[in-house]
Amino acid sequence: MVQPMPQVQIKHRYTNAVLFECEVPDDIESGLHMRHALEKAVSIGASLDGASLVGASLVGASLRNASLDGASLDGASLCGASLRNASLRNASLDGAWLDGASLDGASLRNASLDGALLDGASLDGALLYGASLRNASLDG
Repeated sequence: MVQPMPQVQIKHRYTNAVLFECEVPDDIESGLHMRHALEKAVSIGASLDGASLVGASLVGASLRNASLDGASLDGASLCGASLRNASLRNASLDGAWLDGASLDGASLRNASLDGALLDGASLDGALLYGASLRNASLDG
């Protein structure tokens, strides 16, 4: 009997509406299911505005040009992730781990990165107008 592939849903942080849903191949570790779904959504240009990604394990994820306005990525692990040219306006990344992440050209207008770890992150050309970086670590 063929086992169905696991389904992953990315939901809106306030309405709980499903923003994106996909199957995840069996050969992907369970801890990486959300990363797979998110990369797939971004690759087809899906809007993930307002997504709830609290605590998600997204280490090394390729999220170039992602539309994540108003998303909640509080406590998410984005170490080494590529968020080049991503739109994260009004997003919450409080306590997120962004060590070594690329945020080049990303729009972080009015985003909250309070307590975020941005050590070694690249922010070339990032738009930080109105962003909050209270107690954020920006070494290197």
